[in-house]
Amino acid sequence: MSNYIDYLESYPDTNIVFGENSLIEFENLMRYNAPSKIIVFTGKSSVEANGAWSRFLRAAALLDVAIIRYSRIEPEPCIETVEAMIDLIENEKPDQVVAIGGGSIMDAAKAAFLTYQGGGGVSNYFGINHFSKNNPGVKLRKVICFPTTSGTGSEVTPYANVVDKDSGVKKLIVETEIIPAYSFVCPSFANSMPPHVTLATGCDALAHSIEGFLNVGMDSSHPDANHWARESIRLIEHNLPLVLKDSHNHAARNAMAAAATLGGMVIRYKPTGLPHLCSFSWFGKIEHGIAVAMLLPYAWNYYIERKEVQARTMRLAEIFPGNTPTEVIRSYRKFLDSIGVPKTLQEFPDITPELLKHTAADAGQNEMKLRLAPRPVPLDQSQAILEEILQHAWQG
Repeated sequence: MSNYIDYLESYPDTNIVFGENSLIEFENLMRYNAPSKIIVFTGKSSVEANGAWSRFLRAAALLDVAIIRYSRIEPEPCIETVEAMIDLIENEKPDQVVAIGGGSIMDAAKAAFLTYQGGGGVSNYFGINHFSKNNPGVKLRKVICFPTTSGTGSEVTPYANVVDKDSGVKKLIVETEIIPAYSFVCPSFANSMPPHVTLATGCDALAHSIEGFLNVGMDSSHPDANHWARESIRLIEHNLPLVLKDSHNHAARNAMAAAATLGGMVIRYKPTGLPHLCSFSWFGKIEHGIAVAMLLPYAWNYYIERKEVQARTMRLAEIFPGNTPTEVIRSYRKFLDSIGVPKTLQEFPDITPELLKHTAADAGQNEMKLRLAPRPVPLDQSQAILEEILQHAWQG
C-alpha cells in the first residue's frame, strides 16, 4: 500500500498539514505570523457538532489575537452572501482569514477574500484567472482552510463556486491566487456528517479523481497527478463503504479525508469533464456529488471511443474489475449500487426531461470545457452528444 501522506506532501501549491495534531501546527504558524485579528468563516452549526470550533478556539486561546466569527453562510452560498462577507472583511480589516467547513464555506471565503483584495464586485472574477491576468506578478493573501467534509477538495484548489440567484446557476471563479497556502486537514472533523452527506461528498471526491485520471489530454500538467488520482480512487473504493457503516471508523475517515484532498489536487491540474459540466446548474435539485457520480458512467462510455481513454480505463481494472473498458465502467456502476447511489435521474422529481434538454443546450456553450474533455466534444455536435449522455442517465 502506498503512503498517501507522501502524496499529500508532494503537492507544490499548498502546505497540507494532515492529522489530528494539525491544530498544533496551526497554532505554531499563528505564533510565527503573529496576527492581531482573524476572521473565521463557518457554517451555521456544523462546527459545533463536529467539535471543530471548540478545538479551534483552544488552539487560539494562548495567542494574543481577536477572533471574529461569521456563521451566516448557507449550504449553497450566493453572491449576496459573499458580498456580506466582503463587507465584514472591509470593516474589520483582519490580518488573516480562516474557513472552517465544507466546500461551500471554503469557496465563499476564497471568493470574498479575493474580491476584497482585488476590488470591484465578486462578479468581476467569474471565469478564468481574471485577477492574475489583470495584475501580473501580484500576490494575494490566502485563506487558511480547515475542511470538515471529505469531498470537494476546495482546501487545495483554485476554484470557488458561487450561486447567481438572478440566473439560477452556480458560477465558477478559477483563480490561481486563491489556492490556499495552508490547509489543515483533521479527519475527525468529518465524523458528525450524516450518512447522506458522507455519501454525496465521497462521490464528489471519487468523480474528481476518475474524471481527472481519464483526462489523457492533460497528462503533461503535472507528473504526479495520475498517481494522486489513482490513489484517491483506491482509497475511496475501499473506505467509503466503511464510513457509511461506521461514521467513527478512524482509519477509514483518515483515508477518506486524504482521498478528498488528493482529488482536489488532481482537479487543480487535470480539470473535471462532462459530468461536472452538465450538473453545474442542478443545485437544489440533486446533491452535487450524487449527480456527477451518476452521470460519469455515461460520459465515460462516450470517452472510451478514444483509444487512449480505453487504455487509461484498463489501469483501473484492479479497482473496478473488468476485462474490457466497458466492463470496468459497469464495475464502477456496481460500486455505486453497493453504496446506495440511485440508478437513474428519474428518481429525482426536479430532474425533468425538459431540464435535461436545457442543460445540454447551456453546457454546449462552454467550448473550452468541451474541448478539454477526455474525448473532445465537437462544438457543432455538442447538444446532441450531451442530450444522449443525459438521456442514458435518465433511463439508467
